[in-house]
Amino acid sequence: MQEVERRQLLQWLLSPAHNKRNEVVLLYQELAEAVHLLKVFPSPERLHKRIFSGAPYNAQQLRQVCHYLLRAIENWLVFRQTPSDENLLLLRAYRERQLGRLFEQTYRRLLSKIEQQTHRNPEYYFQRWQLARERYAWDSARGRTAKLNLEEQERYLQIATLGMKLRQACLSKAEQQISNQTIEIPMLAEIVDHAKLEAFEAIPMIKIYTLALRLYEPQMQESEFQTFTHLLDENAAIFPKEETRDLLLLGINYSIKRINSGQQQYLRSCLTLFQSGLANELLLEQGRLDALTYNNIAGIAIRLGELEWAIDFLDAYRLKLDPRSRAAVYALNKARIAYERKTYDEALEFLSSIKDRDFIHQMSARILQLKVYLDTTEIDSALNHIRNTRTFLKRQKNKGYHAKNYDNILQLAEGWCKLPPYDMAKQQQWLELVEQTTPLTERRWLLQLINS
Repeated sequence: MQEVERRQLLQWLLSPAHNKRNEVVLLYQELAEAVHLLKVFPSPERLHKRIFSGAPYNAQQLRQVCHYLLRAIENWLVFRQTPSDENLLLLRAYRERQLGRLFEQTYRRLLSKIEQQTHRNPEYYFQRWQLARERYAWDSARGRTAKLNLEEQERYLQIATLGMKLRQACLSKAEQQISNQTIEIPMLAEIVDHAKLEAFEAIPMIKIYTLALRLYEPQMQESEFQTFTHLLDENAAIFPKEETRDLLLLGINYSIKRINSGQQQYLRSCLTLFQSGLANELLLEQGRLDALTYNNIAGIAIRLGELEWAIDFLDAYRLKLDPRSRAAVYALNKARIAYERKTYDEALEFLSSIKDRDFIHQMSARILQLKVYLDTTEIDSALNHIRNTRTFLKRQKNKGYHAKNYDNILQLAEGWCKLPPYDMAKQQQWLELVEQTTPLTERRWLLQLINS
């Protein structure tokens, strides 16, 4: 809890409207000082002594005060989460009490507040429906049948429902891919068909979520993906930051999947999405950039030949990495750039500085070192490195699905080292093996070896 929140909570507890027990305030102050300032947690006996002025220790009495404090904090947390509903509740109160002038003033103020926000996500349309429903209740009670806004209510409710259903379907599809469990999504086909009606053409949120759902389908066309990324870039402000981030990551994961399947035309789109995420700070979590994201961004830029941009990125976001792996991740990516520029000595120097024990970082560095040896035709060094790396792999635990990929790279690299120079039949067999082997993340590089 931040200091400003601690002060706000204390003010809440000091208010007789929220707490009438002085011992609750004393307990909170004692805990706040001990935990946040002294970094210790006091014993129950000490807490009881400070709260009840040295009276004999009574565990039940202390538990009761703790219970009251917990309830007060929960009420404060709920209060902090509901300010957006306050005006609507006030509007309803004025309607129920037949206070017409105050109802109209509050209605106009609330409508203006809702329209001034940039968000046009499902919650916005749901708010508009709630407001329209209050307008209807007020007007219908006065017999204004000619002005009843039933069509307006229907439209806002339709858009809100469509958006929520499409968004939830995206979440369910994502979970299905991760867990391989079947999740029933009722009325999905009908919802998708309804979202395509002309009436919703002018609603970017509906179009974006309809295309986002298509990302989970094998029939998704590249033109549809380009439309999705374009719409998301143009309309990012209509979603709250967390929602925009979810959509952005959905597009990034889709493009990476396509790239890994050999569709290199998705590289540029993927980098554009990453750049958008960086510019809007959507990829940072509590001020940190995940090492995997950092590696992916640098890797995509390198594959596109955007080396200068990649260097600027590595330097600009180096301090955003977790300090525990920062040096290794930075050195690994600098080595990748040096390798791409064919400054092999510089690449090996960066690789030799990596001391991180992380399995993926170690193996990424080892594979890159192997690529240097083979690109420079240092066959003996390469074979020795392959043997050492196999030994390293055998000693590792919890290698997961990565192990098979690394085994395949080492086996094929070793096979290339042992190919007879002029035996075209053996070389063709090796090429076919490279094409057929899976998983194999270094297929493109291995295929290039035959022509080097």
